[in-house]
Amino acid sequence: MSTPYDEQNPRGADSYGDPNQDHIPGQGGDGAGNQQSSYSAYPQGGGYPQGGGYVSSAAPRSYLQGAPVGFTDAARGAFGNIFTYRGRASRSAFWWFVLLEIIAYLIVGFVSNRSTVAGVILDIVVGIPMVLTGISLAVRRLHDADHSGWWWWIGLVPFVGWIVLLVFYLLPGTPGRNRYNFIG
Repeated sequence: MSTPYDEQNPRGADSYGDPNQDHIPGQGGDGAGNQQSSYSAYPQGGGYPQGGGYVSSAAPRSYLQGAPVGFTDAARGAFGNIFTYRGRASRSAFWWFVLLEIIAYLIVGFVSNRSTVAGVILDIVVGIPMVLTGISLAVRRLHDADHSGWWWWIGLVPFVGWIVLLVFYLLPGTPGRNRYNFIG
């Protein structure tokens, strides 16, 4: 066999391009370059298991498994799981609920400017459930990106905490199962 810069092979071509060579290392035959046994661990038929694939086997099936949802399903799923800190939340579930929070807080703020009593009542009736739901949803969103829910507390660090959380919230979820999958 020749090396790329051998005197007999001045153009730098390796032995794979030599038409007179009748043995390519790793492709069977005899000699010192036989590596066929190292390739026998690969399954016949392309190296990937039959059936499935990324889309069909890794797609989440339910809300708490990180399935993508629309606006109404995100709101329904979030309020249906106010105190659920297990499982995962997709980016769509999280960001649709953030939009709902913004709309709700704008309405509560508008009402509070018109009437203090109605504003306080709305803060209690709407604000407290929204905060509790937002925290549990944020923890599940962190789980979807394969981070511990305890990272939520970094948001309380001045100046940089919210940036770290924003990056975590924007990260795509881990495909398939991770350590925070919730079956139930």
